[in-house]
Amino acid sequence: MKTGVIGCLNTKNIGDYIQTLAVIKLLESDYKILDRESLDVYQEKPRKVIINGWFMENPTNFPPSRNLNPLFISFHISPAAANKMLTNKTINYLKQHQPIGCRDEYTQRLLEKHHLKTFLSSCVTLTLHKKDFINSSYRENRALIIGAFDRLKPNIEINKGFYKMLISAVKSPYKLLNYQTKILFFNRWLKKQNLKLDFANQIVENKISSHTEGIKLAEEVLRKIANSDYVITSRIHSALPAVAMGKKVIFINEGLDNVNHSARLVGLESFFTSIKLKEIRMLNFDSIKTDISHKIYSKKIIEIIKAFLNE
Repeated sequence: MKTGVIGCLNTKNIGDYIQTLAVIKLLESDYKILDRESLDVYQEKPRKVIINGWFMENPTNFPPSRNLNPLFISFHISPAAANKMLTNKTINYLKQHQPIGCRDEYTQRLLEKHHLKTFLSSCVTLTLHKKDFINSSYRENRALIIGAFDRLKPNIEINKGFYKMLISAVKSPYKLLNYQTKILFFNRWLKKQNLKLDFANQIVENKISSHTEGIKLAEEVLRKIANSDYVITSRIHSALPAVAMGKKVIFINEGLDNVNHSARLVGLESFFTSIKLKEIRMLNFDSIKTDISHKIYSKKIIEIIKAFLNE
C-alpha cells in the first residue's frame, strides 16, 4: 500500500514542513504529501498515512477519510481545537487506531481523559540527522538565532472579532516597547559573545502555497541548523532538530504563557536549556551540554514507523 505524509498548505510556519520532512527521511518507498486540513475528503486509492504534528485549524474536518489507514505518532491537539475536534465520532475513530503516539504530555493527558490508550512518542523531528544537511559552509563557533522573540511581537487581532481587536490595539504600544527593549538587551548580550552569528526565520511573511515550497524552506532552515554549533530560538521545531543534530540549544521561553503555546512544550522542555531573557547574562555556553535523552524516543519512533510500513 502506498504511503502518505502530512503537510500543511497555507501555513506561515516552516516548522510544519520540518515535521513533514522528518517523516519523509524515514521512508524508503514512494509517498504523497496530504494536506493536514483536508484529510477527511481524501477519495483516492487506499493509502497508509503517518499522522503527526499540530491539529488543527479546522477541527470539524476530522477524522480522516476511511481510505486512509493511519499511524498516529508525534500527534498534538491544540487546546483551542480540542472541544470541537474530540467529538464522539473522533473518539471512536481514535479508539480503532490506538495506542496514539502523543508528541507531548498535554495531548497524552487529554486523550486519556477520553479513555484512549496512548504513549508519549515525543516529536518525529528528533530523528533528523546532521549528516543529511551539513555542508562546506560549516565554521566552528557559530551561533544561529531563529526567531528568538517572535512571540513577543505585537499583533492586532483583526480577524477575531471587534472586542479582541480593540483589546489587542490598546495593548499594542506596551507590547511593542517590551519587544524592542528585550531585543536591545539581547543584541547587547550577543555582541559580547565570541561567536560568529547567523540568523534565520521559521515564520515567513506569505503563506506557503505548495508542498514543494514548504519542503524547500524546511531544508534551508535545517541546513543552517546543521552548520551551527549553537541555536538560540523560541521555536520548538527549530530547537528539537538542533537537539537531534547534537547542537547546544538555548530556548528563549518568552511569550509562551497562553495555554495554546505552553501545552506544546510539556514533556519536551527537558531536551534543551530553557530560560527567560533576564537569565541569559548568567549563561555560560561552555556549561551547556548536548542532550542525548531524546535518543530513546527517536529510536522508538523509527521502529514504530518502519513496523507500520512493513505490515
